[in-house]
Amino acid sequence: MGNGLMVFINIASLAVVIWAVIDVARRSAAVLAPKWKALWIAGMVGGWLLFGIIGALVSVFYLAGPRKRLKASEYSGRY
Repeated sequence: MGNGLMVFINIASLAVVIWAVIDVARRSAAVLAPKWKALWIAGMVGGWLLFGIIGALVSVFYLAGPRKRLKASEYSGRY
């Protein structure tokens, strides 16, 4: 039972990281500067590869905070 839970947590955290990396990569340079894209992606992927859940936490932070602000600025017409 314990191993199954750990496998589920690892797969779920990887899915969140992949979702966030794809979202960051799809942002235009007008909304998110290329250096910030690289930092977000490196933090998410590196955090997941080195520490597992840390990368997922960085991804959740991005999805809950900066992503919403970026999405709002895209649709408001402000660049």
